[in-house]
Amino acid sequence: MRRKRLKGKGVEIPVTPLIDIVFLLLIYFLLTSHFVEQEAFKVRLPETTSRGQVVEEALTITITREGDFFVNQRKVSPALLEEELKRIAAERAISRVHLEADREARVQWLVRAMEAAKEAGLKNVLVKTVRVTR
Repeated sequence: MRRKRLKGKGVEIPVTPLIDIVFLLLIYFLLTSHFVEQEAFKVRLPETTSRGQVVEEALTITITREGDFFVNQRKVSPALLEEELKRIAAERAISRVHLEADREARVQWLVRAMEAAKEAGLKNVLVKTVRVTR
């Protein structure tokens, strides 16, 4: 085992176990960092058997089971939804909207989000679903 000797003191510090511990901690943090979920809220999307398509950048409206509205993961009150959509669409020049509504959310909330997107001038509104095989 290598030992580092301090000059003039006669004290030895074992370096090898320290390096082993540092590498073990590094490996631990690298492995666990990949499994951390970044979601702020849980939404169970409705199911479908048809295949969807991958699309470009879009504005995302999420509706939770309790009726909370989120625009790009930022909570927005239903009354201010249309204004927020107009502001973001003007800033980013986006015309596409993805709606992520929990499968247990009320249909009226989904309709409210679709109407707000239409009034904000967003033409392409897509409802996200989860594909299941049967």
